[in-house]
Amino acid sequence: MTDEPTEFRGWVRHQDVFEIRDLRLTPRRPTDVVIRNLAAQACYTIVSNVADLPSHHDRARSPGHGAMGVVVEVGPQVRRVKVGDKVITPVSPVCGTCYSCLRGEYHCCGHKNDIDFARPDNPAFATMDDGTPVWQDHTGGFAELAVCPEPWVIPVNESTLSNVELATLACSSGPGWAFGLIGARVEIASTVAVLGAGPLGLSLIQAAKMAGARLIIAAERIPHRIEAAQKAGAHVVIDTEKDGDTLVEQIRELCRPVTDNPAAGGKQYDGYYDGNGADIIFEAAGLTFGTPTTGTPADDTGARLVTQGFQATRRGGYFVHTGIIKPTSDPEVWGPAPGPFDYHGRRYLSAAYGGANALRDIPRLASLIENGYLDAQSLVDPVLPFERGDEALWTSLNRDKLLPIITYEN
Repeated sequence: MTDEPTEFRGWVRHQDVFEIRDLRLTPRRPTDVVIRNLAAQACYTIVSNVADLPSHHDRARSPGHGAMGVVVEVGPQVRRVKVGDKVITPVSPVCGTCYSCLRGEYHCCGHKNDIDFARPDNPAFATMDDGTPVWQDHTGGFAELAVCPEPWVIPVNESTLSNVELATLACSSGPGWAFGLIGARVEIASTVAVLGAGPLGLSLIQAAKMAGARLIIAAERIPHRIEAAQKAGAHVVIDTEKDGDTLVEQIRELCRPVTDNPAAGGKQYDGYYDGNGADIIFEAAGLTFGTPTTGTPADDTGARLVTQGFQATRRGGYFVHTGIIKPTSDPEVWGPAPGPFDYHGRRYLSAAYGGANALRDIPRLASLIENGYLDAQSLVDPVLPFERGDEALWTSLNRDKLLPIITYEN
């Protein structure tokens, strides 16, 4: 334990008001780690805190996930980290001993239930000055202190990256790099399509380029993201604002087999069992919250891109669903369920943090950034002080920049 003060400031959403409040930590559990945050992502999935949007629940909460900081207190049962360690708190835990982790299914680690909204009996992490309990959304990040169970804390003491660069590894871009290089493993000389070129999609493009894909296609509608996709390594960028209706046909045509001779490793270009389509397609767009200044897509549920992505995947290829979509039964955007003879062996993947083992793989991804194989800094814009956390979330909602990061450094 430590003498670190337990009084701190944090952004709190309470009764439809989002503001900085004075907070005090509540008693911690034996496996808890207290972290002084240094940098955190303003992830798109938490923008409901500033917009007039439905929230997870009605109780007061301090939002965030995707942060990094320094350990200031550890419970008596904690073994992974010690006071003073530099750590990342990623979007998914790994304990290494539960049913799922022992089977390599790290994205299903049983400790996901340790965080706020997963179980109704999870305790509040702090109280406001009037005694109102405050729950920490996920692993926190929008408060000066965070309290995380041990499996959610990843030490990165050896990394030479800046705090801002380390924060990119906690969510959004971190899972993108992990999916492309570990969970879905883009193969050399493969064809890849990435649907959406936000921070997640751009990191997938970087990973596909590093893995040696022969063709990388990006699909995006926002001009500054189209430019970013080209800089990240996409060979072709399809503007879905103009050509969204023909997206499937364009991807299938661009990703025709190199040869149509089956005796020479090829497939035919036509017929019911043609070989057209991408080897692997990543859906990285998701739903649209509110009314962003960059405009609302024709389908704000995100479901249409899932349908199109699956249809544009080649027979035997992989479709990887990474975004969050809004439930819909609209036949215009959500295609009918494939029948027994419609799959053609297409494989569907989805996983938190790209299916990677965060404890093992986050330091490895950090090393790739340090050595210039991946570019974290190009994904970050803007960097804002903690006191402008609401502005960071509005920036994320409006999609007029890439990945906003808040920092606690003076």
